[in-house]
Amino acid sequence: MMPIRKCLGFSSWLLYAAVIYAAVIPVFAQEKPVLPPAVPLAQTQAAPESESVTDGDADVVIRSTSGRFRLQAANTDWASLLREHIAEFSGSSEAQNVTPGLIRRLRQDISGILATEGYFSPQIEFRNLDDVATTANSNSANANVAEKVIEVVVDAGQRTGIENVTLTFQGPFADALAADDAIAKQRRIGLIEDWGLGVGQFFRESDWRDAKTQLTETLRSDVYAAARITDSAANVDADNYRADLQVEVDSGPPFFLGELRVTGLQRYPQWLLDRYQPPVRGEAYSRSRLLEFQRNLQNSPYFGTVAVSIDPDPEKAAAVPVEVNLIERKARDLSFGVGYSSNTGFRGEIAYRDRDILEKAWDLRSAIRIEQKRQLGYADIYLPPHDNKLDSFGVIMDRQDVSGVKSLRNAVGIKRTNTHGHIEQRLALKLIRERKEVEGEADSVSKALVASVGWTWRDVDNAFAPRRGEIYQFDLDISEKALLSDQRFIRSYGKYQRWIPVGRTDSVILRAEAGQVFSPKNEGIPEDYLFRTGGSSTVRGYAYQSLGVQHPSAVTGGRVMGVASAEYVHWLNSTWGVASFVDAGDAADSWKKFSLHKSLGVGGRYHTPAGPIALDLAYGLQTRKARLDFSIAIAF
Repeated sequence: MMPIRKCLGFSSWLLYAAVIYAAVIPVFAQEKPVLPPAVPLAQTQAAPESESVTDGDADVVIRSTSGRFRLQAANTDWASLLREHIAEFSGSSEAQNVTPGLIRRLRQDISGILATEGYFSPQIEFRNLDDVATTANSNSANANVAEKVIEVVVDAGQRTGIENVTLTFQGPFADALAADDAIAKQRRIGLIEDWGLGVGQFFRESDWRDAKTQLTETLRSDVYAAARITDSAANVDADNYRADLQVEVDSGPPFFLGELRVTGLQRYPQWLLDRYQPPVRGEAYSRSRLLEFQRNLQNSPYFGTVAVSIDPDPEKAAAVPVEVNLIERKARDLSFGVGYSSNTGFRGEIAYRDRDILEKAWDLRSAIRIEQKRQLGYADIYLPPHDNKLDSFGVIMDRQDVSGVKSLRNAVGIKRTNTHGHIEQRLALKLIRERKEVEGEADSVSKALVASVGWTWRDVDNAFAPRRGEIYQFDLDISEKALLSDQRFIRSYGKYQRWIPVGRTDSVILRAEAGQVFSPKNEGIPEDYLFRTGGSSTVRGYAYQSLGVQHPSAVTGGRVMGVASAEYVHWLNSTWGVASFVDAGDAADSWKKFSLHKSLGVGGRYHTPAGPIALDLAYGLQTRKARLDFSIAIAF
């Protein structure tokens, strides 16, 4: 049996311990408050505007808790969206006092952002992690403060899908549908097919907004310029994860074009606009039609800035005026330029342009260009276009000293260019006189009256720096000995070039050329209508026009030619790129004497608004020599 004295001693110790616990523990609890291990979503909703959050049967004061938030989410797509739009989830966020109001705001922000992505029933939970010790400012009284890491666990739940879409039309478009108008019915089918948020897709707020915008813009682009949405609703059933979309559109009246109201036209006559396919009074409104007219004027030599538009006022729908705002180019330009090409060496140029010769809007383009291996002067006059046809006439004098052949060519000619969509057709008549000197041979003079026809089919994504598309070209030149010509000949030439995109920026460029002159012999045919090849734009690694009919000290043109090239371009960034290529080609007097000269090489590319500049190092397999091909021009 335990002695009574010992029992009393043990009871005393228990009493002392209880007193210490009651006195000390509340003090520490006030100095270092904590959040509950988990604050469920329902509790954050119900928390009052006070300094405590209820968890189970206990109230935990969080008046001075300092913490950071860390997001835990399964889906990386919408998790990135939360980090982007909620500052507390960014890596650079600072610790802050955690209050029920802050917790409630975060929950509302998370729910709102997820709702835009179609998640209307998210589960959001806030959890305390272990304290993380951080050092405060050394001047502060609290040199070491324990910060809380609060983990935010988000389960977005099932995504809401589109169960039903109802598009309702009102106005004259609805009347046309009721009248069983075939065009209106076909257009309604197109509008439904093009609707951007169809049945089975997930609901997203941005897609919903874009789909409505696209619907109205499609209607406004053709006839119904004042179309508008009168009512729309996205009825979301969050419990069943479905949404029903309803859109009501009033087409407004059909628009028809009226008079042209032109501003900014001072130097040139009003009839000049008629040469660029303007819209006709009474024509049904079409946005693409006005853009086509605007593009035609913008591409003309006469106008620097063009804007074509209408006022979509329903009261003007019967004959809405077409507003044409113009800023004219200067009538005359004088420019100077310098450049260099590995084909013809350094050059300087003076160019003069007058867009209003004889005050008839005739466009004079002239220049004198002096190069190391070539000197030329030309003057061409372009008449205002009509019915997509551009007529021109001009003169040229061209002197060359290339591959041992000295030639002096004088020519006059007329030309018509006709454009329809992707196809450009050329018709020309040219009278040429050429004097040619070849070392060790007698000088020769040849004359030819040449009729030419050519076609180019062009479909590329960028006229100056294509990455996708292709070009076909075919030219045919005919000269008859009985008509001011020294030789009868037919010259045919064809070219194909294709750009194939690879990845996001790279591309493969394929090119093939072939030509043949049908004639009994070369004598009497100007060098311009025979074939030589080699140089920076043909077979790299061989000197400019060095492949042709070989003479002891010169290379003259032959009657057949063929060239092929394959190139891969990799862009390191938006400005600089590298390329590797293989070229092969030759020109000869007949296909029996034709022998491919091959080269391979690498190069650098520099992107400019006028297209890439190329610096290529090519190795000629036949000559066993490397050659640098480079060209650049600077205008000032």
